[in-house]
Amino acid sequence: MNIFRNRKAVFACILSGALLLAGTQYYSSYAADFVYAEAGTLTVKSMTPTQGPVVEANETGGSGFTFPVFNGDESVKYEQVAGDIRLFAKTEKQNDWVSIDNNADSGWIYDQNFGHFWDGPGGFWFHVKEKTFVRLQSASDPSVYLDYTITADKVAPRPDPADREKLAFAEGDDLKIDGWHLVWNDEFSGTDIEARNWSHQTGYFLNEDPGTWGWGNAELEYYTENPKNSYVSDGKLTLKLLDEPKSFPEDPNRTAPYSSAKLVSKDAFAFKYGRIDFCAKVPSGTGIWPALWLLPQDESYGTWAASGEIDVMEAKGRLNNTIYGTIHYGGQWPANRYSGDQYVFEDGKTYDDGFHIYSVVWEKEQISWYVDGTCYSVIPNTEWYSATDESNPYAPFDKEFYIIMNLAAGGNFDEGRAPDAALIPSEMQVDYVRVYQADGDTEATHGQPLIPDPPYEAFLNATDVVRLQKYLLGDPEADMPYDLDNNGKTDICDLITLKWKILSFKGV
Repeated sequence: MNIFRNRKAVFACILSGALLLAGTQYYSSYAADFVYAEAGTLTVKSMTPTQGPVVEANETGGSGFTFPVFNGDESVKYEQVAGDIRLFAKTEKQNDWVSIDNNADSGWIYDQNFGHFWDGPGGFWFHVKEKTFVRLQSASDPSVYLDYTITADKVAPRPDPADREKLAFAEGDDLKIDGWHLVWNDEFSGTDIEARNWSHQTGYFLNEDPGTWGWGNAELEYYTENPKNSYVSDGKLTLKLLDEPKSFPEDPNRTAPYSSAKLVSKDAFAFKYGRIDFCAKVPSGTGIWPALWLLPQDESYGTWAASGEIDVMEAKGRLNNTIYGTIHYGGQWPANRYSGDQYVFEDGKTYDDGFHIYSVVWEKEQISWYVDGTCYSVIPNTEWYSATDESNPYAPFDKEFYIIMNLAAGGNFDEGRAPDAALIPSEMQVDYVRVYQADGDTEATHGQPLIPDPPYEAFLNATDVVRLQKYLLGDPEADMPYDLDNNGKTDICDLITLKWKILSFKGV
């Protein structure tokens, strides 16, 4: 879920990766780099190829073709017409063209991977892993286009995250997993959203700037803290998208069609390194955009995306069999970069058919993505960087990040598609969020929720039961950040209803 994009740009983009067929599952990977310049104003009336239509890749998959002659005039430069050029691609496994450049312009290349490409000096240059078909088309007149075929090295190496062992999940009430210890969780077992865990981000603009409507991504929802949009019931958190048009003082002439909710753990909980599991049921439907992600607690390396972003799960509602995972890094926008992958469910299965577990294992030297315990992406630290501190091989993913959950609509993630009326209301349900850290990882850290000055009395909900039980039994892994007066009670059955008194805050 990106933070902000300016649309008045021509992109120079680098996309790299592989598409792997493994049984009935598809794994694809990519990386994209952007350099923006002001778009030209000329429209494309005709294109005459200067190379192709078949272009052969070399043994490493490298290939390309020079820019065509635009409008029958060799003096017309690409930069003058770049704003009217659209790029599409597909592989032999696909029937439909997929827009690459539109997603690139908004910072999102989440469709099928086609390899590495950029509009560099003199033409489009590629590094492909399989035969790829490319279409260059006029945006103002779609009847004007050129088709190219890029051959590929069939034996080019491909990443194989499927070789990774499946993740194990907690089976008992103690939520224990071998090799990991639980540092934070919310099971949504109470009757309200836990204020000590979450706060609501509200509104429709970034920093009250009218130019950033729709959170800078042309999204169609505004966020509220109204219980209609976010609530806990039957052991689950629900985020709901509703048809409730509203205008805002930042731009009274613009109306946001939908209300929704966005929960963040900023200033309540953040962590560095470890594993996060979201058990969630994700909605489908054109124009629906659910997201579970992480942002840095402090922008130590600068504003987005120099300080990083980790997207655990995102989905385009119209593609209900595909999940996306991504990291954003590099420089501050627009000098940002990202890498990511997608997971396609097995034939006949979809993400909206029930609850699935979306996980990220975040280590110092790599970040891995999982769906229901199956790894579909591994990105090593050699692929990411922060332009602010390029000498640090682990930046920007060496700081604590907080948790975000939201349900969006429209936006540039899926080329501005708006939801059909029949899809509203739409809802995402979350059964739990759990954060573990690896036993023995001395570099892993996590913050603690702020505790009021003692003495302080509070009812404890079921999310505290495991930690309290360990505390009472003297378990050194209990990691309790405060001393408690338990009134002599040690029976686990008493823990939920007992009113505990916090005697002192120890700090962790």
